[in-house]
Amino acid sequence: MSSFWVPLIWLLIAGSLLLVELALPTFDGLMFAALGGLLVSLLTAVLPLPYWLQIALFLLISVSGTAWLYRWSKRRSPSIGLRRDSEDIAEVLEPMEAGGEGRVRWHGQSWAANSLTLDRSMNVGDRVLVMGRDGTRLQVLHWMD
Repeated sequence: MSSFWVPLIWLLIAGSLLLVELALPTFDGLMFAALGGLLVSLLTAVLPLPYWLQIALFLLISVSGTAWLYRWSKRRSPSIGLRRDSEDIAEVLEPMEAGGEGRVRWHGQSWAANSLTLDRSMNVGDRVLVMGRDGTRLQVLHWMD
C-alpha cells in the first residue's frame, strides 16, 4: 500500500472512533483509541513506520489511556461498599415517602432530596446515603448502620 494512504486510513479510523464515542457517551473507552489513531496518523505522515509498529503504538495508547481513565474514575467515585465516607451520609430533615421528595442536611446545609428507596419511607433523623445530585436536588438511599 502506498505511504500516502496510510495516514489517511489512520485518520479515518480515529474519526470513526470519535464519532462512536460521541454517539455513545456512556462508553468512555473509545476516546483514547481515537487519540491513538490520530497520533499514529500524524506519525505515519512524517515517518515511514512499519505496520507492526503502527498497530503496537495504537494499542499501547488505547490500552494505557483506558487503564489510566479507569483508575482515575475509581479514585473519584469509589463503588458502594460496606463502609462509606462521612461525606456521603446525610440526615433526613423532613419525612420522605418511598420514592418521594423531602429535605436532608448534607455538609451542614439543607438540601431538597429525592428518595431512591422504593420499599420504605424515611423519618426525621434517619441517615441516608447520597448517591448523586441532579442540579440542587440530591438523590438519596436509605442507609442502614
